[in-house]
Amino acid sequence: MGGMNAGRLIEVAGIFVRLRWRLLRGAIRHGGGEQVGAVLSTVASILIGLGAGGAAAVVGRTSSHAAEHVIVLCTVMVIAMLGFGIVVGIAQPIDPRVMGSEPLSDNERAAGLLAASALGPPGLAGIAIGVGVIVGMARGLLSLPIVCVAVAAWLLTLLLLARTATNGLALLVARSPRTGQLIVGASGIVFYGAFQFVPFTLGRLDDAQRRALAGMLRWSPPGQLGEAIGVAPHRPALALVHVALGVAWLPMLAKEFVRSAQRLTGATRRSGGLTNHDVPRSSIGRVARRLCGDGPAGAIAWRSILIRFRTPRTALEAFTGAGVGLAAVLVPAMTRDTVGSGAVLVGGSVQLAVLFMSGNTFGSDGPPVTHELLAGVPVRQLVLGKARSIGIVAAPLALIGPLVAASITGEWQYLVAGFGVGVGSLLAGTGAAVVQSTLVPIAMPESDNPFASGESGKGMLAGLLLFVVLAALAIATVPVALGLIWATERGDTALVTLFGALTVCVGWAVAWLGVTVAGIRLRRREPEFVASVTPAR
Repeated sequence: MGGMNAGRLIEVAGIFVRLRWRLLRGAIRHGGGEQVGAVLSTVASILIGLGAGGAAAVVGRTSSHAAEHVIVLCTVMVIAMLGFGIVVGIAQPIDPRVMGSEPLSDNERAAGLLAASALGPPGLAGIAIGVGVIVGMARGLLSLPIVCVAVAAWLLTLLLLARTATNGLALLVARSPRTGQLIVGASGIVFYGAFQFVPFTLGRLDDAQRRALAGMLRWSPPGQLGEAIGVAPHRPALALVHVALGVAWLPMLAKEFVRSAQRLTGATRRSGGLTNHDVPRSSIGRVARRLCGDGPAGAIAWRSILIRFRTPRTALEAFTGAGVGLAAVLVPAMTRDTVGSGAVLVGGSVQLAVLFMSGNTFGSDGPPVTHELLAGVPVRQLVLGKARSIGIVAAPLALIGPLVAASITGEWQYLVAGFGVGVGSLLAGTGAAVVQSTLVPIAMPESDNPFASGESGKGMLAGLLLFVVLAALAIATVPVALGLIWATERGDTALVTLFGALTVCVGWAVAWLGVTVAGIRLRRREPEFVASVTPAR
């Protein structure tokens, strides 16, 4: 019976793997955004797998501290996979809810889901990294099987822990949207900040600090597997003990994954909308309404602000976008010694935050936008209203960013210049955001994750165009940015303040240009635009 069950599990796993690759090939054949996303994700997996695997092999063969490095790698990778799983979306390559009606047992479904994740492009990239660790750390025939077992256990830990966590979060979001999406957003912000801070910190550790860090991390289950890999060439018996300690929690993780997948299969999404009928009565709401202005543009701007806070997901997009942008300035400001660095860096943080918050401003309320176009609202008024709503929602960043940078660096003399840079960057980011949203409009996704673009198939394309828009934005603002850098290097507060004021002028020009370009594109491609922002029914 056990052999029959094992054979059935292998058969189901093979079916899921074939389905995973068939879906990938179908996305490539489909063309458009789905094709670009599938190709980019596959290429990125190949580059990451080969690059990180090669680096692991080289470090293992050449570094005298390879045993310490592998302990840190095994532990940090587990934490990074958790964060990355949250950022890219609370979903698996094959959603358990889609397979709920298939005649499969819980164990068969779990085995298939794990196999599809492990043998897809990202999973194969992880296997390539594991092979790199084996090549770098194995010494002789006696240590090779021990290192292979430890690496296999480590990769299984990565897979089970990441998928169990994403299942649990998806289940939480389905049953308690506000709590679940708050956890998702906060975790994603922490991941973005840690992605900048952790590599920088690890690179500055001296030998004593690295040994202390490895000594602390080795007591975790992944650290035990890293310890086993490190000591296998010299003390194979002790390495086996570490392997046993490192895999002790795998049965618990496997059981929890099966249980979470089973519960997610039957989960139903509950409403978690936020009420906003009292917003106009609040003092903040009254100020925001006045800032929107009158006429069609003012009405569109106010409606866009209200819709932004209609559900936990749309409201959380604003806060996560702001957090990602501020994380971009916090870490550099903490780690740079250049005078005036905070005043310079705050500009990039505000621009990035605005683009993260509002890069899909038209797709976030597609049906109202469609009705307004069909009713004959002038295109420029529509774009201008959207731009106003972006500026109003993101305006606090222009104040918070400079204050955070000044409080970290202690450069309060540049605070006025920081406010100028913040306002200019807010205006420039607003112009870039409306252009980005007209280039790749995405109907409001059904994904639970505010970082992901759901099932639109355009997430990777939107991410690629985000870099293009950022590059264009950098080119447009590079003269004043260079002047600001020159002034900060001279330490002249008056000059820095002057260039901060010039940033406002440049930002205003970029915002006007962005609204004009977005309006021209929308007028020329209105039918395609309407089809893109209309959610599927």
